Amino acid sequence: MEKEKQPLKCYIAAFQNKIEDNFLVQSGFSRGIISFSIPDYGIIFRCRSDGKILEMEFAVFFSLLKFITTKLSEQKIKKIMVFSSNPGFIFSFAGNNDYLKKGSENRQLLDEFSKSINISIAYIKPLDNKALISPADYPSLPEGKKINLTIDKNEMMKAEFKPFQKGIKL
Repeated sequence: MEKEKQPLKCYIAAFQNKIEDNFLVQSGFSRGIISFSIPDYGIIFRCRSDGKILEMEFAVFFSLLKFITTKLSEQKIKKIMVFSSNPGFIFSFAGNNDYLKKGSENRQLLDEFSKSINISIAYIKPLDNKALISPADYPSLPEGKKINLTIDKNEMMKAEFKPFQKGIKL
């Protein structure tokens, strides 16, 4: 009998940055931050964002799922465990909730991703949430571990200048 493969551990977080840099504020940069990490692959992603915390948490959750299904598609990931430090996000999956009500955009996205990935959600203390740690404290890919990211050749060939983005609006 083959041993069942453990789910890939992923971490998500969304928060409002309390530290205000006057230059960034005057320039219109968002104070919100969304972040996900996949420690087994040495991946951490962070982006500025505007919106309510719960909306931002769902945005980073679906960004994580999209990243796994597109950029890590060759890894054939079938099971993931997503850890969040936001109790509101965790409880959104239990019972009838506006964010995941039948027919909503979030429910449709979740149903679509659930067809190819078995998704589990769990709470984790903020201190243990790897999406909240400093990138300097984040280990690089373990020695000997190789990962082939799926890269769109057309995407690579685009020559475009992208100035600093002020964040995404949710």
